[in-house]
Amino acid sequence: MYIIIQLEVGPMNKLTNTELIYLDLKKSILNLVYKPGEIITEQEISNKYNISRTPCRDILQKLKMCGLISCIPFKSNYVSLLDLNIIKQSIYMRIAIETMILRDTIKKSDEKLIAELEHNLKLQELLLKSDFEVEDFYKLDCSFHKLWFNITDNLFIWEQIEKAQTDYRRFRMLDIVEVKNFNAIYEDHKIIFEVIKNKDFDSIEKIITSHLNSGINRLKNLIDKDLVKYFKK
Repeated sequence: MYIIIQLEVGPMNKLTNTELIYLDLKKSILNLVYKPGEIITEQEISNKYNISRTPCRDILQKLKMCGLISCIPFKSNYVSLLDLNIIKQSIYMRIAIETMILRDTIKKSDEKLIAELEHNLKLQELLLKSDFEVEDFYKLDCSFHKLWFNITDNLFIWEQIEKAQTDYRRFRMLDIVEVKNFNAIYEDHKIIFEVIKNKDFDSIEKIITSHLNSGINRLKNLIDKDLVKYFKK
């Protein structure tokens, strides 16, 4: 089961076929359709999308430039392995940013935000009681966090976080796909909601640190065993 990230292309945007293929491959890598370490060749891209080898080279070069493809010169291209050190630094950065964002969220919190957070949590609760797709939970998870950035007028920061952290983003996918401990994430969200609702400034850093480190804790026994092939040594 794969997580699907929707590509939103504005009606005025005119993308070439090559650009669309690049975006589709990028999405597939971020969604773990192509796993870290998996070989991806010009011939495979050519056959899959029915294009010549020349644009395939351009597409692979763009994927290399954004850190999603690595290569062994004169041999092969493969999906970049995950760097656990970078992932830990990304988590550290998000803890620092989201701790401040949550403080400002509480200061600006109003009835509308509380209602939106409650609605999101209700959707999570209903989803967990159904036969749902992983992508649906991932979207609600992101939306829950994005609400804080929105009310504090920091959507640009949220967008930059989403764009910049390719290793951490794939790691989050790996956590959700491999462990599937949705209830733990949902329970964290409920605690964060209570912190916001009760304006509990003293608990912000503790809950954010715990929540954002939870993926590392869930996967720690698998990283050195079943999932070791996905990580740089």
